[in-house]
Amino acid sequence: MNKDQLQFLVSGILFGFLVGYIIAYAVLEPRVVQQAAPVPAAGNLAMGQSVPPAGAGAPGDASGGGVQAGGNEQTMAQVFQEITALKAAIVKDPKDVTAILRLANMYHDARKFDQAIDFYKKGLAITPKDVDARTDMGICFYEMGMADDAIAQFRTSLSYEPKHWQTWLNLGIVALSGKNDVKTATEAFDKVEELNPGFKDLPVLKDALKKAASATRKAS
Repeated sequence: MNKDQLQFLVSGILFGFLVGYIIAYAVLEPRVVQQAAPVPAAGNLAMGQSVPPAGAGAPGDASGGGVQAGGNEQTMAQVFQEITALKAAIVKDPKDVTAILRLANMYHDARKFDQAIDFYKKGLAITPKDVDARTDMGICFYEMGMADDAIAQFRTSLSYEPKHWQTWLNLGIVALSGKNDVKTATEAFDKVEELNPGFKDLPVLKDALKKAASATRKAS
């Protein structure tokens, strides 16, 4: 079995186990970077200020009909307003790293990975030791099919903060699912277990690791 066939085999085993973890930790984990301070946005709405619920104050609408659709529209409006405010803050102060990284995170969560990377790079040019931002940028590289670039960012993050377990987690996932590198993944998941032994999904990752190692042995 040639190398390309082996990669396809192992990747097929791992896909269902691992890809969701990267998305989950990119989108669902609380971020260290805080939201930028309030800045006037379109319609004089400051970031973080709530838009009134759909139909609020409208006479004669006790049923609340149409609230769900209106709510979705308002959520999108809030997002665009915040993006506008963040961009305005960055124009005013190109070194406003909080606004820069908040915008990077928003593009990341929207899966606009190329745009997210641009803003992560700008933020990291100011605060190069921000391991959360650098790790998130690494995830963006992976999502764009650039596993080597992702791993390079994770390694840089760990050079600054060797006990950052989230970076070890993502290093293991990308090493395994993007490179079929069982050795690196084993090292990374062992570090996750050492640094965060209560991590609830560790057994699933270790099971994926065993399956990958077994598939590699059989293929060879």
